[in-house]
Amino acid sequence: MKKAIITGGLGFIGSHLVSLLLKNNVECFIVDNKSSNVVEKIDGCEVLISNVEYCFGHLPDDADVIFHLASFVGPSGILKYSGEMGNTIVNDTYRLGNFCVKHNMMLVDISTSEVYGHKSLLDESSEKIYPGEYQVRTEYAAGKMLGEIITVNKAKVSDLKYQIIRPFNVAGKRQQPNGGFVLPRFVISALTNQPITIFGDGQQERAFTDVNDVCSAILEVIKYKESSTWNIGNAGNRTTINELANRVVRHVKKRYPNNIFEFMYVDPKTIHGDLFSEAVDKIPYTAKMEGLLNWYPKVPIDKTISDVIDYYEDRIEKGYEFNII
Repeated sequence: MKKAIITGGLGFIGSHLVSLLLKNNVECFIVDNKSSNVVEKIDGCEVLISNVEYCFGHLPDDADVIFHLASFVGPSGILKYSGEMGNTIVNDTYRLGNFCVKHNMMLVDISTSEVYGHKSLLDESSEKIYPGEYQVRTEYAAGKMLGEIITVNKAKVSDLKYQIIRPFNVAGKRQQPNGGFVLPRFVISALTNQPITIFGDGQQERAFTDVNDVCSAILEVIKYKESSTWNIGNAGNRTTINELANRVVRHVKKRYPNNIFEFMYVDPKTIHGDLFSEAVDKIPYTAKMEGLLNWYPKVPIDKTISDVIDYYEDRIEKGYEFNII
C-alpha cells in the first residue's frame, strides 16, 4: 500500500489511523467535513473539507485503499440526525464502493458493533436482532448494517475488494466528551471537581478497546487476501460503568488527592431527551482475528484511562473548556 484515502481522517479513530499510516510511509489523502474532528490538520496530508457525498470529483484515482470512517458518532451525538442519518450512511458507502470498483481500490468499511443489536458474546456470524421500537440508535445500526450488505453483495457481481470492520467500544486519547462518550466525560469530571454522571444504575457492561489496538488491527486486516468481516475488540477489558468510574477516580486521585469525587446517578433522558437509548451489553468474540491474523489486543483498560487523563490534563492546563453533556 502506497497511497490511501481516509474519510473522517480528522476524527478520533481516523486521526490515529492516519498517524499510523504515515509511520508506515503511506501517502494519505483525508476527506472530512469537520463535524466531529479532533485535530485541525495532520502534517504531510492533503485534506479535502467535504461531505463524502460531494467529494468524488476531487479524490485521487491512484490510491490503493479507501478507509471509510466518516460517520455520525456518539450515543447522544446521533440524535439530531434522526430520520436522515440512515440515508447518508447507506449512500456514502454505496458511492465509495462504486468508486473503488471504478479505480481498482479496496474499500475498508469501518462499521460498528451496534449492527448486532442485542446482548451476547458476539462473533461475526451472530444474528442481528433489533428492538421492536424504532429508536434513533436503531437507524444508526441498521444503516451501518445495510451498508455492509450492499458492500458484500456488490462484490458478488463486480471486482470490488473489501474488508468490513466492527469495532467494539473504542476509547483512548483524543476521544471527545461531546456525543456522550463515557470515558472522556468521567475523566474531565474527575479532573475538574465536577460530579461524575452515571447513567441508570451503572451496571451496564462494556468491553473497551484502545484506539491504538483498533488501528493496528485495521492494518492487519487489509493484508488478508479474501474479502471478509471482522470483529475488533478486547473482551479482557470487560467492565461495568460503575467500575470504570471507580478506576478513573483511582487514577486521578493518585495525581490530585485533594480533588472531590462525587458520583451522580441520573436518567439519561432527563439530559438528552426521550430519543436517547442506552446501548446493549456487547462483548466481542475475536477468535477470527486471532486465528487467521494472529492479532491480539494489547492495551489494558488502565493504560487507556491513563492516556485519556494525560490528554485532558494537558488540555485543561492550556485553558480548553469542554462540554461533558
